Amino acid sequence: MNKVSFEYIDTTNNTCYPGYKLKGKEKYRKLYHFTSFDIFTRIWVSQELKYGTITNVNDIQESMKYFSVHNLTQLPIMCAFKDILSSYRQISFTMDNDSYLKGFMNTMMWGYYGDKSNGVCIEFDYDKIRFPKDAVTGVVKYKDFPPQFTELPDLETTKQVNQFISKNLKKLFFYKQIGWKGENEFRVISKDDEYLNIEHAISGVYLTSCMSKECQLVEKLVNNSIPVKYLDFRQVNNVYLPCSYDTKTSREQLINAQEDPNNALELFYKQAWKYYEKHKNDENASLILDTYSMMP
Repeated sequence: MNKVSFEYIDTTNNTCYPGYKLKGKEKYRKLYHFTSFDIFTRIWVSQELKYGTITNVNDIQESMKYFSVHNLTQLPIMCAFKDILSSYRQISFTMDNDSYLKGFMNTMMWGYYGDKSNGVCIEFDYDKIRFPKDAVTGVVKYKDFPPQFTELPDLETTKQVNQFISKNLKKLFFYKQIGWKGENEFRVISKDDEYLNIEHAISGVYLTSCMSKECQLVEKLVNNSIPVKYLDFRQVNNVYLPCSYDTKTSREQLINAQEDPNNALELFYKQAWKYYEKHKNDENASLILDTYSMMP
């Protein structure tokens, strides 16, 4: 989103647009994971995140890692390198873009990983995630030409291969092609763990509708233990800014407005929809309704 020449105070979330650039740990003080409703249910019940296979990443350039050895006698070393490298697993999070544009506002991520915007975005408190001691964490860097080729030195044993990979984990796993920059990724790499303990680390849940069945089920699951909000857009100075709102409060307001007999706009809308339904199969029919009634 391009910066614009006005300020907007979002009193609901105590934030101001445009925001200021985040530095260091500020970028990942809060982390976000987009997923489907069904997988969110498993995550919430188990309080664990499952690591994904490092060789099954969606970036084809990242998955194509090339390496070489000095001579044919080292071919078994190449096999060991490839095998050990494929044993690593990863978990990906999204970070905040700036002090206003939070990670859950990333519409691209909703489309890619949030079940085409029908899923859930989980917010985590970084300091409460129980990262294992052997895990490597960090911010992914985006380059026009990320490193893909590794020339293996004179290694002789599996132990030396493991040591070489451990020493070069950042180069091997924390660079992506610039086209993926919008993911704003924070990554966790582990060789020995299958699940990441996130007990007590979930600090919020976001959806894209306060009226969906999934939203109401999420509310029941978390049982008021954490905030449940939904992403919406507010028009400010002809710009639509992303904002978040409490799901229960918003749903009650919408239902009350729909059921209010004095809500003329809702009454007129129902009449307009009824009129459209009557004529929608006639492409030449006029869809201009001149007269509305104040009677339900």
